[in-house]
Amino acid sequence: MSAVAVMSVRLTLRPFTFSNGVNIPPGTFVGFPHSAIQSSGEIYTNPEKFDGFRFSKLRDEEDDVTSTRHRAVTASTEMMAFGLGRHVW
Repeated sequence: MSAVAVMSVRLTLRPFTFSNGVNIPPGTFVGFPHSAIQSSGEIYTNPEKFDGFRFSKLRDEEDDVTSTRHRAVTASTEMMAFGLGRHVW
């Protein structure tokens, strides 16, 4: 279990409505369930077991050697430790 359950906490400055109709009013703090994402069996095989080579193995499985996925500096929906603001894309 991660020591940090929620990361990338942000304060909304203007209202936002998701495609499913959920509305976030301005002045609301929102964050991502970091622990749940990092321990999801849908994303990682055997996520509760420590594997120091987990991401190395994932990189080895990819066909594209130029891919930047599964690297410590890569932001994605599976690794949001740094957030996913517009600066990422």
